[in-house]
Amino acid sequence: MGGIAIAPFLGMLPRTAPRLLGDGAAVDATNVILTSGEIRPLRQPLLVNTPSTSGPWQSVYRAENVEGGQKWLAWAKEVDVARGPLPAGIPPRYYWTGDGEPRYASYEDLPDAPFAVGVPRPKGAPTLTTDGAGTGATVNRVYVYTFYSALNEESADSPATAVVQGKVDDTWTISDMDAFPANAGTGTAVHAAGVTTFTNTGNHWLRAGDEIEIGGDKVLVTETPTNATFRVLGDYAADTAWARVAPWNTVGMKRRLYRQAGSTASFQLVDDDVGTSFNDNLSDSEILGDELISQAWDPPPPGLRGLRALPNGCLVGFVGTQLCYSEPLQPHAWPVSYRRVANFEIVGVEPFGSNVVVGTRSVPYMAVGVEPATVQFDAVQQRMPCLAKRGMVSVGDGVLYPTSYGMAYVGMKGAFIWSDAFFTRAEWPPLLPATMVAVEAQGRVYVRFGQVDGARGVLVFDVAEGPVGLTLLSDFPDEIYSDAVNGQMYLVDSEGIKLFDAGDGARPNYSWRSKDLHLSKPLNFGVAKVDLVSEMTEGDYEAEQAAFEEAVAANELLVANYAGLGALNGRRINAGILNGSNIRNIDQPVLAGVTFTLLQNGKVVHSRVLVADQRAFKLPSGFKADSFQVQLTGSVRVKSVKLAETMDDLKRL
Repeated sequence: MGGIAIAPFLGMLPRTAPRLLGDGAAVDATNVILTSGEIRPLRQPLLVNTPSTSGPWQSVYRAENVEGGQKWLAWAKEVDVARGPLPAGIPPRYYWTGDGEPRYASYEDLPDAPFAVGVPRPKGAPTLTTDGAGTGATVNRVYVYTFYSALNEESADSPATAVVQGKVDDTWTISDMDAFPANAGTGTAVHAAGVTTFTNTGNHWLRAGDEIEIGGDKVLVTETPTNATFRVLGDYAADTAWARVAPWNTVGMKRRLYRQAGSTASFQLVDDDVGTSFNDNLSDSEILGDELISQAWDPPPPGLRGLRALPNGCLVGFVGTQLCYSEPLQPHAWPVSYRRVANFEIVGVEPFGSNVVVGTRSVPYMAVGVEPATVQFDAVQQRMPCLAKRGMVSVGDGVLYPTSYGMAYVGMKGAFIWSDAFFTRAEWPPLLPATMVAVEAQGRVYVRFGQVDGARGVLVFDVAEGPVGLTLLSDFPDEIYSDAVNGQMYLVDSEGIKLFDAGDGARPNYSWRSKDLHLSKPLNFGVAKVDLVSEMTEGDYEAEQAAFEEAVAANELLVANYAGLGALNGRRINAGILNGSNIRNIDQPVLAGVTFTLLQNGKVVHSRVLVADQRAFKLPSGFKADSFQVQLTGSVRVKSVKLAETMDDLKRL
């Protein structure tokens, strides 16, 4: 006499043969939650936003203001967004890369009025003269100036004046300081060999990689031979005007003037708001005196990608083979001296703590340290190329990313193939790792995958559950987004942005199939019992009923508006359905249930639908076997499944 009880229910371990799996493990666990040891159905995704931009959306982000309001941003390209690390009390600003040069906007200006990140340094050296009218001590002086935005962002300093000797009480005249950076211009254009060279009237303040609008098109600047000339691909010889797509933020901008004199090596602030010329007759005790600290505060490179925020107040990103850091709490300033160079092209970056894992086309790198000026940047001597930038995800003490033969881990525990616990290295490539998208939310890692044979979905690794924590989602979203503020996970498809496992209505059907249940001798299971509980709430039933009534009303409207246009020759071709109907088939509101199926050698022995029925039921007689599988498909919570030869055996389980 004997029987089997299945509880707790566990996830999948694809690398292990079905007959060798542990108790409770599965060969299929799709659309289920198993963290309690029971099978729990998911809720429907809840549509929370339909972006106004054109899809399919590959990148989304939820921005918040200090009052708790929110705006959704969405792009049909890979864009990385980070909330700016700013001193306390400053309203939030949001920064992003991947949509032209790096850009930012305040919450109020989102999503349509971004500025280019950074304040460009002045280009021209000012002219310094003295009137020679003083009678004091002789001193040598040098002056520089900076641009200073209304957001308290300071540029790097201008080229210095010539060293001029004069009396300390002379009037020192500083002139020829630049106008503020231009956001548009006019001039002449010449086209040759597929390239247009534009000669601007005055400085253009452009860089290779900046996006401008010219001739009604948005194009990238390819080269800036001089401060007055730039080049773009295409024929724009007939166009005499251009404008930046994302302007420099020059509203309320000022110039700050600094001087260096005598034995003082540093530049000290003379005045914080000067015009293009200034007469300095201030003594050392009268100047403001703040030391110039922004000498290296250049804007980020135009091609910066992969933007991330670090807890040390820095932003980090990459361009080509270079890892780039911003100045702490100064997201507009990206000193060249903070850059670290890899030997291979960088694919993506992902932080854990203040450390950064850099995935390249060959070996990964680790950037370790809090101060960007002293970060240690070392290669990890294992060839684990990163195949997908969007597949990189932080897991607390390290970072995961898809490589050629598994999901690689790089972090505090070293470097190894993390997915070896789940997949063999032969099983991994058919999952198309180069197309993977990964996020972490609420202790789970979600990895969207496609497959060579057309199968696709989302792998769900429950980190807390260990190697038997793998389940699947049948959805195949265009994007998966994990919100760093509310901890929620969102799926993005053609309808919009949906909060995962949050909607009302009938629960999506799940599928759970057990390992091969091997017995010590052949048996004929005569009875079974499935302990189940419906998870549908009153709100779920109301939502399902409302959907049913809406469908009925739509059909009634079609019938009411019928105008007798049924003759075969009475309508244009393709204007209607031939031998069919546009009346929808409507099912009654769904009652939650589960289909129990018993299989032997892959063949169905018995199958029945159970709806909140706690009673045991009989199984077919007339055969014996020593290997079975149990499959459950449905939308209810299942606590356990029991199989036995007799009712008495069942009671003892």
